[in-house]
Amino acid sequence: MKDFQVLLVAGTHGNEINAPWLFDQWQRHPKLIETNGVRLTRVIGNPDALKFGKRYLDRDLNRSFRSDFLQNSDIQQLEVLRARELIDLYGLNGDSPCQIVIDLHSTTACMGSCLVVYGRRAVDLAFAALIQSRLGLPIYLHEGDQAQTGFLVESWPCGFVIEIGPVAQSLLNSNIV
Repeated sequence: MKDFQVLLVAGTHGNEINAPWLFDQWQRHPKLIETNGVRLTRVIGNPDALKFGKRYLDRDLNRSFRSDFLQNSDIQQLEVLRARELIDLYGLNGDSPCQIVIDLHSTTACMGSCLVVYGRRAVDLAFAALIQSRLGLPIYLHEGDQAQTGFLVESWPCGFVIEIGPVAQSLLNSNIV
């Protein structure tokens, strides 16, 4: 377990402020989170968009992890550069490799709080089922859609999204947190 590391990402969309606020609280009061020995790395996905309170500045970060974007050095959009940076830092071959990524979002949809799994990787489904059995959150499966690709969680060996809501964008909601 010593070499096992989980990457928690908040603020992938800069107008989703509840998870970044939670990270700040964990930083100020470390006893608020019990990791049970699992090493957690917390990172703000899109700090520039968060600073401006916008979903993104150039393009959606959560659609910027496409291999054609990552490998094309001519693409210099802010979010594609950030996607490269996150992989360089926390990807399997990164400076501080993480094996699992959990991307924390808030949603305006009335789907409530849930887990979202992208594709059908067995490890993602198994991990989501484990979390679901402990927390009782429903699991939504995001099937392949060619119009929507390049999700952050697909760039790690295992990953899923936790959606919390409904909550309006750019609204800090203590009930959600």
